[in-house]
Amino acid sequence: MTSDLHIHIPQGFSGTMTVTKDGQVTVTATAPTAPSASAAAAIWSTLDPKMAEDLEEMLKRQKGYDATTRSREIAKALLSRGWDIYSVNLKGGYILFTYAGTHEAISLYLSSLDLNNAKKSQRKFMMSLPGVDVHAPDVRIPINGNAHEQALANIEAIEEWADGK
Repeated sequence: MTSDLHIHIPQGFSGTMTVTKDGQVTVTATAPTAPSASAAAAIWSTLDPKMAEDLEEMLKRQKGYDATTRSREIAKALLSRGWDIYSVNLKGGYILFTYAGTHEAISLYLSSLDLNNAKKSQRKFMMSLPGVDVHAPDVRIPINGNAHEQALANIEAIEEWADGK
């Protein structure tokens, strides 16, 4: 019997290896950890690191709740278009985006299912957008499946309206 030990360690492996006096080998892996705040900050580089961490956690939760959600794509679109994140409500399950138009300030809540506007003063305009779901007291813009492209078009229409165009 040879005393050589050959072991292949995959990239990213973290753990310990113990060899006893009688030659028994035990390899124990440590549990992977969630991405650090710096990893989330790298993904969402335009945000404050704490906000980036909360955003990333919420988007992962939303994906876990509804595997078909397009909330990550909507969040990217909103941020790239100049929207700001006002808050991430980890208990409530939504992200509050704001847009400071030249004529109107807009708030939209992003969930795993839709963008939601609950401002009474904006209700009439929001109800005029194609494909929305009207509820009391809010108007919801579906974001998933076939509704995704319409949601992006509605975001552009909301911006134009908020800017007085």
